[in-house]
Amino acid sequence: MGKVYLLTDYRGQFYSSTKYRGAAVDLERLEEYFSKHDIELIVRPFLQIDFRTQNYKDQWILYQSSEDPGLFYRSYVDDIVLGLYLQGAKLIPNFAQFRAHHNKHFLEILRDLHTLPEIKNLDSKRYGTYEDYLNEVNNLGNETFVLKSSHSSKSRGVFLLDSLREKIKLPEIVSRTFSFQNFRYFIEGLKISNKPLPISNHRKKFILQQYIDELQGDYRVVVYGKKFYVLYRKNRRDDFRASGSMKFNYDIELPEGLLDFSKKVFESFNAPYMALDIGIKDNNFYLFEFQFLSFGQWTLEKSSFYHYLNNGVWQKKSEKPDLEREIAESVSKFIKSHS
Repeated sequence: MGKVYLLTDYRGQFYSSTKYRGAAVDLERLEEYFSKHDIELIVRPFLQIDFRTQNYKDQWILYQSSEDPGLFYRSYVDDIVLGLYLQGAKLIPNFAQFRAHHNKHFLEILRDLHTLPEIKNLDSKRYGTYEDYLNEVNNLGNETFVLKSSHSSKSRGVFLLDSLREKIKLPEIVSRTFSFQNFRYFIEGLKISNKPLPISNHRKKFILQQYIDELQGDYRVVVYGKKFYVLYRKNRRDDFRASGSMKFNYDIELPEGLLDFSKKVFESFNAPYMALDIGIKDNNFYLFEFQFLSFGQWTLEKSSFYHYLNNGVWQKKSEKPDLEREIAESVSKFIKSHS
C-alpha cells in the first residue's frame, strides 16, 4: 500500500467546501476513499513538520494554501512547503503551482514560462510599485486594460482602465502601502541628507491584463482527472466582471471546442486537478486565470453532472457530486501515473 501525507491548517481543516459556511473536506471520508485506491492517508498539521527529525524525500505530500487577511498564515505555509520541496518531497501540486495561488503576478510569470502557445494570446504587464508603473504609463496609449491586484479574489481589486484618469488613479489605490514606519524612515533620512531616497508607499504588486471586450460572461471549468465540470458565469449588471457575480448557469450548450481547449490546458500542466476561467470571442479561447489548489468548489458541488471524453467524443454523465471522492480518485491516479 502506498501512502500520502495530507497537511491540515491550524484549524485542523483541509480545503474548502460549499456544504456550509466555513466547511472543509471530511477527512474520515477522504481516508476511506484513498484506502479504496490502496493508498494510506496520513494526516498531519503543518505545525508537526519537523525538518530535523523527519525526512520527506520522495514522499507524496498533499497540501493546501491560504487566503487569510494579510497573507500572514500563507507566509508560514509558504515556508513549510518550500522546505519540503528542498528536502525532495513530491508535492501535490508542485511548488510553482502553489506559488501561483492567490498571486496573480506569479501566475502571469507561470503563463509566460509555459510551453503551450494557446494560453499566450493574453498579454499582461507586471509591476512591483506604482513608481515603476508611472515610468511606463505614457506608453500604454489608448488601449484598455484590466487592472488586477495580485492577491485579489472574487473580482475584488479588479478594475477596468479605459481613460487616462483611471490609468493614473486606480493603480495608485490598489498598490497603496503607506505606513508611519515609512514616514519615520523619510524623516530620519532628512537628518542625514537633504535629498533622502524615499521608500515607496505603493508596493502592492499588480498586473495589467489585456482586455477582451464585448463578453457577456465567462466559463468556469473545474477538472478532476478525466471529469470536467462546467459553469457559465454571467457578468455582473453593468459590469465587465463575472467572478463573484453569482449569476451561474449549468444548463447551457457548451461552445464548440471549449472542452477540447480545457483538456489541452489541463494536461499541459501535469496536475491532478485544476480550475480554469475561460472567455470566448470570435472562436478564440482566452484563459483569464487558472488555479491548482484551494479554489472554490461551487462548480463541482452544485453540479449534477460532468463531461468526459469517450473514444474521441465528449459525453455528459449525471452523478451526485462528491468532493472527497474526486480528490481521492484524481490524486490516486496521478500518483500511480508517476510511479
